[in-house]
Amino acid sequence: MYSTTLVFLSMLSAAFAFQVTRPTLTQGWTNNGPQTVSWDRVSTDATNFTILLTNTNRQLMASDVVIASFVDAVAASSISVSPPSGGWPAAGGSYRVNLVKSATELTSIYAQSTEFNITAGPATASSPSTGTSTARTGANTATTGTTGAGAANAAGGSSSGTSNGAATTSDVSSPSVFGDNNNSGASALSFSAGLLATAGALIGATLL
Repeated sequence: MYSTTLVFLSMLSAAFAFQVTRPTLTQGWTNNGPQTVSWDRVSTDATNFTILLTNTNRQLMASDVVIASFVDAVAASSISVSPPSGGWPAAGGSYRVNLVKSATELTSIYAQSTEFNITAGPATASSPSTGTSTARTGANTATTGTTGAGAANAAGGSSSGTSNGAATTSDVSSPSVFGDNNNSGASALSFSAGLLATAGALIGATLL
Protein backbone atom coordinates (compact mmCIF):
# COMPACT_ATOMS: atom_id res chain seq x y z
CA MET A 1 0.00 0.00 0.00
CA TYR A 2 2.81 2.43 0.94
CA SER A 3 4.77 1.68 -2.24
CA THR A 4 1.64 2.11 -4.35
CA THR A 5 1.06 5.54 -2.81
CA LEU A 6 4.65 6.61 -3.59
CA VAL A 7 4.28 5.51 -7.20
CA PHE A 8 1.00 7.42 -7.50
CA LEU A 9 2.51 10.58 -5.99
CA SER A 10 5.50 10.27 -8.31
CA MET A 11 3.22 9.97 -11.35
CA LEU A 12 1.10 12.88 -10.15
CA SER A 13 4.18 15.05 -9.70
CA ALA A 14 5.41 14.17 -13.19
CA ALA A 15 2.02 15.04 -14.66
CA PHE A 16 2.23 18.59 -13.30
CA ALA A 17 5.83 19.40 -14.27
CA PHE A 18 7.55 20.78 -17.37
CA GLN A 19 7.41 18.43 -20.33
CA VAL A 20 9.50 18.74 -23.49
CA THR A 21 7.22 18.01 -26.44
CA ARG A 22 9.81 18.64 -29.14
CA PRO A 23 12.34 17.43 -30.22
CA THR A 24 11.34 13.77 -30.09
CA LEU A 25 12.51 10.56 -31.67
CA THR A 26 10.14 11.17 -34.59
CA GLN A 27 10.69 14.94 -34.74
CA GLY A 28 14.43 15.40 -34.54
CA TRP A 29 16.73 18.20 -35.66
CA THR A 30 19.05 18.86 -38.56
CA ASN A 31 22.52 20.34 -38.22
CA ASN A 32 21.63 23.29 -40.46
CA GLY A 33 19.93 26.48 -39.24
CA PRO A 34 17.66 27.19 -36.24
CA GLN A 35 15.84 24.30 -34.52
CA THR A 36 12.64 24.15 -32.47
CA VAL A 37 12.18 23.38 -28.78
CA SER A 38 8.60 23.10 -27.47
CA TRP A 39 7.29 22.45 -23.97
CA ASP A 40 4.21 22.23 -21.75
CA ARG A 41 3.99 23.81 -18.29
CA VAL A 42 1.54 24.58 -15.51
CA SER A 43 1.21 27.65 -13.33
CA THR A 44 3.30 26.14 -10.55
CA ASP A 45 6.32 25.62 -12.81
CA ALA A 46 9.22 28.06 -13.05
CA THR A 47 8.73 31.11 -15.24
CA ASN A 48 12.02 30.70 -17.09
CA PHE A 49 14.67 28.11 -17.80
CA THR A 50 17.89 27.45 -19.70
CA ILE A 51 18.13 24.90 -22.52
CA LEU A 52 21.02 22.44 -22.46
CA LEU A 53 21.91 20.11 -25.33
CA THR A 54 23.52 16.88 -24.18
CA ASN A 55 24.59 13.46 -25.41
CA THR A 56 26.05 10.55 -23.51
CA ASN A 57 28.05 9.60 -26.62
CA ARG A 58 31.11 11.84 -26.23
CA GLN A 59 32.39 10.83 -29.64
CA LEU A 60 29.51 12.82 -31.11
CA MET A 61 29.54 15.59 -28.53
CA ALA A 62 32.57 16.26 -26.36
CA SER A 63 30.63 18.29 -23.76
CA ASP A 64 27.15 19.59 -23.06
CA VAL A 65 26.27 22.95 -24.63
CA VAL A 66 23.94 25.70 -23.41
CA ILE A 67 21.94 26.75 -26.47
CA ALA A 68 19.51 29.25 -24.85
CA SER A 69 19.46 31.09 -21.52
CA PHE A 70 16.62 32.63 -19.48
CA VAL A 71 13.90 31.45 -21.84
CA ASP A 72 10.50 32.94 -20.95
CA ALA A 73 8.41 29.87 -20.21
CA VAL A 74 5.15 31.81 -19.76
CA ALA A 75 5.00 34.03 -22.86
CA ALA A 76 5.33 31.12 -25.29
CA SER A 77 5.47 27.35 -25.40
CA SER A 78 8.01 27.08 -28.21
CA ILE A 79 11.28 28.71 -29.22
CA SER A 80 13.51 28.66 -32.29
CA VAL A 81 17.08 28.00 -31.16
CA SER A 82 20.02 29.22 -33.24
CA PRO A 83 23.15 27.07 -33.66
CA PRO A 84 25.81 27.52 -30.96
CA SER A 85 29.00 29.41 -31.78
CA GLY A 86 30.74 26.24 -32.97
CA GLY A 87 27.73 25.06 -34.99
CA TRP A 88 25.54 22.06 -34.35
CA PRO A 89 27.30 18.83 -33.38
CA ALA A 90 27.79 15.93 -35.76
CA ALA A 91 24.82 14.03 -37.13
CA GLY A 92 23.87 11.06 -34.99
CA GLY A 93 21.55 9.76 -32.27
CA SER A 94 21.12 9.75 -28.47
CA TYR A 95 20.80 13.54 -28.20
CA ARG A 96 18.64 15.06 -25.47
CA VAL A 97 17.45 18.54 -24.52
CA ASN A 98 17.35 19.42 -20.82
CA LEU A 99 15.39 22.34 -19.38
CA VAL A 100 17.53 23.42 -16.44
CA LYS A 101 17.37 26.18 -13.83
CA SER A 102 20.25 28.30 -15.18
CA ALA A 103 23.61 28.17 -16.93
CA THR A 104 25.31 27.90 -13.53
CA GLU A 105 22.88 25.27 -12.20
CA LEU A 106 22.89 22.67 -14.94
CA THR A 107 22.09 19.82 -12.58
CA SER A 108 18.78 21.40 -11.52
CA ILE A 109 16.76 19.77 -14.28
CA TYR A 110 13.11 20.74 -14.76
CA ALA A 111 12.49 18.41 -17.70
CA GLN A 112 14.30 16.25 -20.22
CA SER A 113 13.33 15.33 -23.76
CA THR A 114 13.31 11.84 -25.13
CA GLU A 115 16.35 10.84 -27.17
CA PHE A 116 16.29 12.23 -30.69
CA ASN A 117 18.45 12.28 -33.80
CA ILE A 118 20.32 15.10 -35.48
CA THR A 119 20.53 14.54 -39.22
CA ALA A 120 22.47 16.32 -41.95
CA GLY A 121 20.44 19.21 -43.32
CA PRO A 122 20.35 20.39 -46.95
CA ALA A 123 22.98 22.90 -48.03
CA THR A 124 21.76 26.45 -48.48
CA ALA A 125 21.55 27.29 -52.20
CA SER A 126 22.37 30.76 -53.44
CA SER A 127 19.57 32.69 -55.13
CA PRO A 128 20.01 33.02 -58.93
CA SER A 129 18.03 36.27 -58.93
CA THR A 130 20.98 38.09 -57.36
CA GLY A 131 23.19 37.45 -60.39
CA THR A 132 20.41 38.48 -62.78
CA SER A 133 19.79 41.68 -60.87
CA THR A 134 23.50 42.48 -60.88
CA ALA A 135 23.72 41.87 -64.63
CA ARG A 136 20.76 44.14 -65.26
CA THR A 137 22.27 46.85 -63.09
CA GLY A 138 25.53 46.60 -65.05
CA ALA A 139 23.63 46.84 -68.33
CA ASN A 140 21.75 49.90 -67.13
CA THR A 141 25.00 51.50 -66.01
CA ALA A 142 26.60 50.81 -69.40
CA THR A 143 23.57 52.27 -71.21
CA THR A 144 23.64 55.37 -69.03
CA GLY A 145 27.36 55.82 -69.68
CA THR A 146 26.88 55.44 -73.43
CA THR A 147 23.98 57.91 -73.47
CA GLY A 148 25.96 60.44 -71.45
CA ALA A 149 28.95 60.13 -73.77
CA GLY A 150 26.70 60.54 -76.83
CA ALA A 151 25.10 63.66 -75.35
CA ALA A 152 28.52 65.12 -74.58
CA ASN A 153 29.76 64.35 -78.09
CA ALA A 154 26.60 65.84 -79.61
CA ALA A 155 27.00 69.00 -77.53
CA GLY A 156 30.68 69.23 -78.51
CA GLY A 157 29.83 68.72 -82.17
CA SER A 158 27.13 71.40 -82.02
CA SER A 159 29.53 73.91 -80.45
CA SER A 160 32.23 73.09 -83.03
CA GLY A 161 29.75 73.42 -85.88
CA THR A 162 28.52 76.78 -84.62
CA SER A 163 32.06 78.14 -84.21
CA ASN A 164 33.17 76.86 -87.61
CA GLY A 165 30.01 78.19 -89.23
CA ALA A 166 30.55 81.64 -87.73
CA ALA A 167 34.15 81.68 -88.92
CA THR A 168 33.09 80.66 -92.42
CA THR A 169 30.45 83.39 -92.57
CA SER A 170 33.01 85.96 -91.51
CA ASP A 171 35.44 84.75 -94.15
CA VAL A 172 32.81 84.90 -96.89
CA SER A 173 31.53 88.35 -95.95
CA SER A 174 35.00 89.91 -95.92
CA PRO A 175 35.56 89.88 -99.71
CA SER A 176 32.27 91.71 -100.28
CA VAL A 177 33.58 94.61 -98.22
CA PHE A 178 36.71 94.79 -100.30
CA GLY A 179 34.61 94.48 -103.42
CA ASP A 180 32.55 97.55 -102.44
CA ASN A 181 35.73 99.56 -101.82
CA ASN A 182 37.08 98.63 -105.27
CA ASN A 183 33.82 99.72 -106.93
CA SER A 184 33.97 103.09 -105.14
CA GLY A 185 37.57 103.61 -106.39
CA ALA A 186 36.54 102.84 -110.00
CA SER A 187 33.67 105.33 -109.82
CA ALA A 188 36.00 108.06 -108.53
CA LEU A 189 38.45 107.47 -111.41
CA SER A 190 35.68 107.62 -114.00
CA PHE A 191 34.41 110.92 -112.56
CA SER A 192 37.93 112.42 -112.64
CA ALA A 193 38.43 111.34 -116.27
CA GLY A 194 35.16 113.04 -117.24
CA LEU A 195 36.20 116.32 -115.63
CA LEU A 196 39.53 116.26 -117.43
CA ALA A 197 37.80 115.66 -120.77
CA THR A 198 35.39 118.57 -120.23
CA ALA A 199 38.21 120.91 -119.18
CA GLY A 200 40.20 119.95 -122.26
CA ALA A 201 37.23 120.71 -124.52
CA LEU A 202 36.73 124.16 -122.98
CA ILE A 203 40.40 125.06 -123.35
CA GLY A 204 40.36 123.94 -127.00
CA ALA A 205 37.30 126.08 -127.75
CA THR A 206 38.88 129.13 -126.16
CA LEU A 207 42.05 128.85 -128.21
CA LEU A 208 40.09 128.66 -131.40
